[in-house]
Amino acid sequence: MRRLGDVGALAAFGIACSISGSAFALSSGEAQGRATIAVQAVESSMTSAPPDSKLFTKPPTPAERVAAGDMLLRNKDYDRSIEALSKVLELYRQGKAPEAAYADASLLLGEAYMSTKQYLSARRHYREILDSGARSPYDGYVGKALSRLVDIALRTDDLAGLDYVFERLPRLPATDRTGSLAYARAKALYAKKDYAASKAAVNLVPAGSPYTAQSQYLLGVVLLKEALAATPAAPPAAAAAAAAAAGTGAQPAPAAPPDTRFTQAIEQFRKVTRIPATTPEQEHVVDLAWMAIGRLFYETNNYLDSVEAYSHVGRNSPEFSTTLYELAWVFVRLGDFSRAQRALEVLTITDPNNLELADGSLLRADLMLRSGDFQNALNLYRNVREHFDPIRKSVDDFLASTSDPAVYYDKLTADEAAMATETKLPKVVLEWAREQAEDQHVFGMIDDVTRSRDLVKRSRKLAVKLDAVLSVPTRAKAFPELRSGIQYSMSLMNKLAKARVTLAEGMDDAAGDAGGELGRIRGERRALQKRLGWLPVTDGDFLRRDDSGDRQWNKVSQVLQSLTVEADKLAAIVNGLKRVLKEADQYGVTSDATSRERFKLEIEANERDLATYNKRIEEYRDAIDNGRAQIGFGDQRYVDDDEARKKFRELFTREVALVASGQDSGDAVSYAKGIQSLLGRVDIDEQRLEATRGKLERQALEQAQALRAKIAGEVAALETYAQNLDSLDQQARLLVGEIAMKNFALVRDRVKNIVLRADVGIVQQAWEVREEQRVRVRNLQRERAREEQNLNDELREVLDDAEEAP
Repeated sequence: MRRLGDVGALAAFGIACSISGSAFALSSGEAQGRATIAVQAVESSMTSAPPDSKLFTKPPTPAERVAAGDMLLRNKDYDRSIEALSKVLELYRQGKAPEAAYADASLLLGEAYMSTKQYLSARRHYREILDSGARSPYDGYVGKALSRLVDIALRTDDLAGLDYVFERLPRLPATDRTGSLAYARAKALYAKKDYAASKAAVNLVPAGSPYTAQSQYLLGVVLLKEALAATPAAPPAAAAAAAAAAGTGAQPAPAAPPDTRFTQAIEQFRKVTRIPATTPEQEHVVDLAWMAIGRLFYETNNYLDSVEAYSHVGRNSPEFSTTLYELAWVFVRLGDFSRAQRALEVLTITDPNNLELADGSLLRADLMLRSGDFQNALNLYRNVREHFDPIRKSVDDFLASTSDPAVYYDKLTADEAAMATETKLPKVVLEWAREQAEDQHVFGMIDDVTRSRDLVKRSRKLAVKLDAVLSVPTRAKAFPELRSGIQYSMSLMNKLAKARVTLAEGMDDAAGDAGGELGRIRGERRALQKRLGWLPVTDGDFLRRDDSGDRQWNKVSQVLQSLTVEADKLAAIVNGLKRVLKEADQYGVTSDATSRERFKLEIEANERDLATYNKRIEEYRDAIDNGRAQIGFGDQRYVDDDEARKKFRELFTREVALVASGQDSGDAVSYAKGIQSLLGRVDIDEQRLEATRGKLERQALEQAQALRAKIAGEVAALETYAQNLDSLDQQARLLVGEIAMKNFALVRDRVKNIVLRADVGIVQQAWEVREEQRVRVRNLQRERAREEQNLNDELREVLDDAEEAP
């Protein structure tokens, strides 16, 4: 019974399918009506303007680009901010952006370049603002630009830059509404060491200005400079001398008179701390003011006041690590070793990569050793040695890898990946070397060269990708307005093609059995009819087609990414094997020299093969990027659509002509004669759409050729820039390489000194333990001798009492 029920269900399903199929089949009259409506809709659309496509959004306005660049700058995404703001400058040069947007973008570009320490690029934009500062909209940015130019001149030791500033100062007003101009003037006069004029300029900054905190802090620095120039240095710290005298038991020296040299500067810095801070920059200024107060109290031997000032610097301040280190020394001066240890312990957590951490850790270990905590002091000494000794070895290996400054310079200016693989140098060492060379601007030049090479490399890739897009039929997608028009024409043509399909379905309803040429043509037409159902008509259809092309390239990219992961795994294995060969003796692994050399040669050969594979992967990745750029609107799928549409039109036109000549049933003949006029209208509409589409494609071709010519000019200029960069690079290789090598040698010596001090601390700890044990043994021996003496005395007394007894 269950089997009969299944058979009945299948039969019912087949009957339902046959009924639904006949119900949804188009009759000849209905097909002609639908096709007529579709053609009329297309003709109406041809006479009206194309609607705005949801796929093509209007490009952002210059003001929106400036706002986007400002947000990226606030989020510290400097590269993207520079890219967005540079587009505004280019639009202004093309006459497509107002001057106000150009001024805003110039100022923000200068700030972005300042944040990335590209001082020369920032100076170019600030000088442009200053040169146009007499007119709107640049007049509101003159103070900021002038202040930044002073900063750049001081940071780059460019005295000519200060001359440029002072040359334009007389042309500018004394102050402005925001106070930025007065603050910039005061900063410039301070750099010129004209302290009296600098104080007068600070007083012109209006109260409540965004530059109030900065200007008042500058006034404190000016007062400090005047105090140092007016009075001699104070005598040595009386408190430290008194502590030393107390430790030795000597009579303490008489108290020195209080040091009042910095009273005005301290009071001025206290005034800065009372200013409400509403921005992170102002909060930073307040923290710097508290640190200045703490340092001045330290210099005047007021250690308790110094501790109180340092305690106002918050944990979120960028100066918190420096504060902890300085605070520890204040506690040492006070003799409060436990609090000094706690401050240094917090420093090891907040800033573990700071080079001052080593000095702080060693100081902490010394304090533990002084307080008798020998085991913890030994552990800390060993931790410092274990942390910095491998760094010392890596720096030694790096310096010993070459003695040629030019080769050394090439290694430093290589990209980050090559630097990591070739030099095996930790990033923290590079940061320390930058700190050592901060005054010589060596690494600033190296960064500029590296950044310039990277920009040249990226520009070449971008030029290749643009040329690839503009040299293929998909070039129209590079011009959104033209693509919108072409897509609209193509959509209407596809609607007309689907109207033909509707008429063909009506022909199938009225047609009978036919053979010969009509049967062959009808068979070909029916086979092609399904293909026309794939033609994109709406924006969603075009978007889905683009997504399908992207998915195909994404699959290839995923396969390539899996190969990249495998290559990384192999690289890790190679590094592990190299380390095993290098450190085999340390772990008791013994092997003969012949086997070790054979393993080494095999690893080197595999490493070379791996480098070749990585190079091929990069080439394939570039090819995938170019292919992804060329896929989409106008690719081979659209060419196939055109061929299918044209082939179907020819077949159906021939079929209608044969049927109208009487080679089919009477209904089919009458149907064919009735739709011939409609097909004629469709042909005329298609010709008009083809003409419009051809015109737009010719415009796209012309614009693409013009754009390719511009790109070729830019590429030629880029190669000129690259040659100039190489020329400057050759001139700077020896000098910069020599100075950079010297700075790395300083880092090596400093790290070596840290390791040596740790070793000395370990030896000192052992000596202190030995001395403590010796003192303990000596005290025990004395105590034992004293007890023996007491026992002997008591025994003698007992014996004497016994002899005197009767």
